[in-house]
Amino acid sequence: MPRPLLTVAAVALTLAATVASPVAAAAPRAPIEHAGLDQGAPTYYDSGAARTPYMGWNSYFAVGAASEEKVLGVADFLVSSGLAKAGYDIVWIDGGWNANPPRDGAGRLVPDPARFPSGFHALVDTLHAKGLRAGIYTDAGAWDGVNCAAGSGGGYYEADAKQFADWEFDAIKIDFLCGIAQNMDPAVAFTQFSAAVRKAGRTMILNLCNPVTDEWGVPHGPHQVAGIAYTYGPRVGDSWRTSTDVAFGTPYEGIWRDVLRNMDRNAAHPGAQGPGHYNDPDYLIPMRKTEQGTYELNEEESTTQLVMWSVMASPLIIGSDPRTLPQSMIDTLKNPEIIAVDQDPLAVQGVRIASAGATDVYSKVLSRDGERAVVLLNRGEAPTEMTVNFADAGLHGTVAVRDLRARADRGTATDSYTTTVPAHGTAFLKLRGETLVPGTDLGGDTSASPALVRWDDSSAAVFARGADGALRQRSMVDGQWRNWTTLGGPKGGKILGQPAAFASPGRIDLFVRGTDNAAYQRTLTNNRWGGWRSLGGTLTDSVSVAFTGPDQWTLFGRGGDGRVWTRERTSGWTSIGSPDNLPVYGRPGAATVSAGTFVSVRHQDDSVWYRQKTANGWSAWTSLGGVISGSPTLVESADRVYLFARGSDYTLWQQNFADGTWGGWFKRDQYASNSIVGAVGAAEGENGSAWIAVRGPDDGVHQVVV
Repeated sequence: MPRPLLTVAAVALTLAATVASPVAAAAPRAPIEHAGLDQGAPTYYDSGAARTPYMGWNSYFAVGAASEEKVLGVADFLVSSGLAKAGYDIVWIDGGWNANPPRDGAGRLVPDPARFPSGFHALVDTLHAKGLRAGIYTDAGAWDGVNCAAGSGGGYYEADAKQFADWEFDAIKIDFLCGIAQNMDPAVAFTQFSAAVRKAGRTMILNLCNPVTDEWGVPHGPHQVAGIAYTYGPRVGDSWRTSTDVAFGTPYEGIWRDVLRNMDRNAAHPGAQGPGHYNDPDYLIPMRKTEQGTYELNEEESTTQLVMWSVMASPLIIGSDPRTLPQSMIDTLKNPEIIAVDQDPLAVQGVRIASAGATDVYSKVLSRDGERAVVLLNRGEAPTEMTVNFADAGLHGTVAVRDLRARADRGTATDSYTTTVPAHGTAFLKLRGETLVPGTDLGGDTSASPALVRWDDSSAAVFARGADGALRQRSMVDGQWRNWTTLGGPKGGKILGQPAAFASPGRIDLFVRGTDNAAYQRTLTNNRWGGWRSLGGTLTDSVSVAFTGPDQWTLFGRGGDGRVWTRERTSGWTSIGSPDNLPVYGRPGAATVSAGTFVSVRHQDDSVWYRQKTANGWSAWTSLGGVISGSPTLVESADRVYLFARGSDYTLWQQNFADGTWGGWFKRDQYASNSIVGAVGAAEGENGSAWIAVRGPDDGVHQVVV
């Protein structure tokens, strides 16, 4: 790949600035592709009713078959105890509320008149008058009198969603008990019900509850389990269950292991969630009494569940009867500093950053720059001294430590902090220091991942979308980085997502996605930028280019159908499909070496897949495995292909193609968790190295050589 020197005059560009207002956010019911932030994500569902994880109470584990009397009793306690004011404001009526049979002669759902004598209109009005919201339950399958309570299957999705809206419910839980009994596909059923909810005429939270796992022992296929809900949930509901039920209707000793099970499964795909869409590990079950009079979870274990659910930014739905809890547990549930972590507007799910024996350390990026919420979790049976290394959490310098459980400052420290954690317990800390991102800090107020070009170790340039949507550039001349300049964009002075850029003798070729969703090219020659040239297409994320020279390149993008589309300099667009013929997440990555042209994508299951084009044509799509949380980047270096991607732990991972084969994944340890936002920009370096530019959590660009 050409990488000769470019003159200083060509690199030190003077460019006219074009400034425009930010792109307006889409309405909640018509979400757009997440191209501006370029996280390698799908079009997210967003009802507009849960921009942070929703909170409340559910009747299922707490009171058995719900009734008007029980519901209002708990509602009054939520208000009088201050739990509602703390955020637990949804009163959710779970299964068993319906009459038997559940529909009247006109096919309308009917609540049990004995247990809900006032009817749902009056009950919901009463809850609203108390300053609370109301939730209701149904199932994806048709009611069969055996496997589920009310069911909306059998052609009732639109009618039931409209009925819930007419009753003025604020949230719906859709279960999958009759769904699995009737061998339904949860992705299909939930998608159809989601469409019905959007048409119902009322904004309502939608909780997708498929609890089917191998523990159930019922016939099921791999597409019917809770563990894959993250592949469709972000596009369909406000939340989706990630495991089976955390408990049973009757409390029993030994549930601690099931809490850990649900927590671990919920931790598997943190990149699936963000504002308005959440992994759901099931309800909080603090201090339920067993038939023997003991606690199912003791107070420390109950607090651990709350802390872990909060650091994972999970919905906080109390599943116990709060009227039975000691005041100390009520106070913990109301702790505003714990709740603030769960409700942080970034809605980032905390991830495991260290493990040793029976201990784990979790870290969650908070919205205030330089702040992290950190949990030291002791799964073991005895108190244990535990340490968090600040660098693992992406911080350095002098770090202020606050104990969120005790609501007390613990002073400052450098490098690390150590404390003793009780058995089955946690230490919950807020750390405030300086954000640690390796390499040269190039600054810039960016809103998408950067691109990078390099001629030699003293001449390079980075390109990134600014906060206002305009494309900006910063150049290195004689080893010194100059100021940022503005290139604007082809439509309205703006672009979408991550640019792609390549250098060749006396030239830069720049490729972007325009605000009209077409691809554009702009070229620097003779020290001057030419105009924007439309390359057409209908893109739904950024572009990537396999570039071997100004007259020989292949452009790749995610098309309107979610598959990969491609074109060359003189050809039109054609589709090369996608793995399993499913829409991919984010933009493709691309590079060309002597072995051919490679294109890689993020699959819906968060693994990486690739195709290779040789003189014999395109190979089949092949999995490279991995669990990633951003678009993959390919770069050629010394006739090898380097693949970079942000992993599920928000660190940087790499895999290489050399000597005709792909190697295994390995972590780039210089990148701490959450030191990268989105995807990597990369260019070939000397002697098989690569130059990398990333967007950090400070929205600045950071450059390093690996």
